[in-house]
Amino acid sequence: MSTKWLISRIAILAFTWWVLAKGAYDSWQVGIPAISAAIYVDYRLFRPQTNRWSLGGFIVLALFFLKLSVTSGIDVVWRTYHPRLPLNPAMVEYPLRLTSAAARNLFVCTVSLLPGTLSAELGAHSLVVHVLEVDGPFRKELNLIEDRVAAVFRHPVNLDDHKARTD
Repeated sequence: MSTKWLISRIAILAFTWWVLAKGAYDSWQVGIPAISAAIYVDYRLFRPQTNRWSLGGFIVLALFFLKLSVTSGIDVVWRTYHPRLPLNPAMVEYPLRLTSAAARNLFVCTVSLLPGTLSAELGAHSLVVHVLEVDGPFRKELNLIEDRVAAVFRHPVNLDDHKARTD
C-alpha cells in the first residue's frame, strides 16, 4: 500500500467526516472507526493504481464543465419556455474511446450531470446517452468532454473519427 495513497484517503475521509459532523469533537469516536473501515473497503475493492492524474487537466475539465453547465442550462430553459417546445429527444449510442475504468466513470458522471443529457447505459465499448435534441451538437460536446477526461487521467484516446449512432 502506497503511503501517499493512504495519506490522501485519510485526509479526504477525515475532512468529509469533519464536515458531516459539523466539527463536533465527540463525533470522532465513531468517525475514526468509520474512516478506518472505509479505507479498508476502498483498498480491498479498488486497489491503488500507478496511473496518475493531472491537476491541470482536472482544472481544465472543471472549467469546461462549468461553461457547458451554464450554456446547456440556458438552452434547456429556452426550450422549456419556447412556445413550440423544440425538442427532438433520442437515445444515442456513443462509442467510447476511453479504456480506463476510472476515466470512463468520470466521463459517464460528467455527461449525466450536464443539463439536457443523461447517461442511460454503459456498455463494453459504448455509452447510451439520452439527448434532448438529436440534431444538436451533442456529438462534438461528448468528444470534447471525453478528450478533457482523457487529459485528467493522462489517458491516450483512440483518435479515430467515430460517429454516434441514433436509435
